[in-house]
Amino acid sequence: MKWPRFWGAATSEAERKPAVKASPLLYGKYVVLGVAVGLFSSVFGVGGGIIMVPFLVVLAGFTQHMAQGISLAAMVPTAMVGAARYVKEGNVNLWVALAVCVGSIPAAGLGAEVAQRLPQTTLRMLFALFMVAMAAHIMPTGSVRSMSLLLGMTLVAVGVRLMLAR
Repeated sequence: MKWPRFWGAATSEAERKPAVKASPLLYGKYVVLGVAVGLFSSVFGVGGGIIMVPFLVVLAGFTQHMAQGISLAAMVPTAMVGAARYVKEGNVNLWVALAVCVGSIPAAGLGAEVAQRLPQTTLRMLFALFMVAMAAHIMPTGSVRSMSLLLGMTLVAVGVRLMLAR
């Protein structure tokens, strides 16, 4: 049995990054991140990982694995509070939510196991591809302008990323 890693403890040298040093200022930034995640996830109904994981990887220096783990742990109370508000307003079908849980709870354990076995670069690439695919899927249909904007932004992002990789 593996014991959970607390307080940002890393298990390998590759996971120990200087940008993750504990300081009051750093934890203050995490609180600000929490405010942004709470607002965006509740307003748009998205998982906070879409916001939190890129922040933790790019700006805070965590590995993809650590960022995803932190995001999942932080989302439990956040999702409960957001969902309670939606229930109060009558915008939740609890039977549908229960049915989704029956499938998603065991699948979450399997998904976490798979993610832990993937190399960092593969996991980051799959996460980025998933975000692009979801953005394309939720764009208004029949709007050439919207799809052109998404394609343009994606190409610019890829170009910037390739320039930074040099």
